[in-house]
Amino acid sequence: MKRQHFLLRDVAKRLGVKPYQIAYALSVGLVAEPKLRISNKRVFAPEDIDRLAAHFNVDLVAKKGEGG
Repeated sequence: MKRQHFLLRDVAKRLGVKPYQIAYALSVGLVAEPKLRISNKRVFAPEDIDRLAAHFNVDLVAKKGEGG
């Protein structure tokens, strides 16, 4: 099974928030940092996206139905 990873801009688009909002939440410790970094860029796994969705109160199931 292939593991999916996403960059900050992709996660922001999926959640419907601005990238800086995610970066801020991570940098001040409101949400745990993702475990993986490549070339000093955060790389998000599905469980990281779930944590961010909970923080921003985003229903990913509803987003999927909208095409997001």
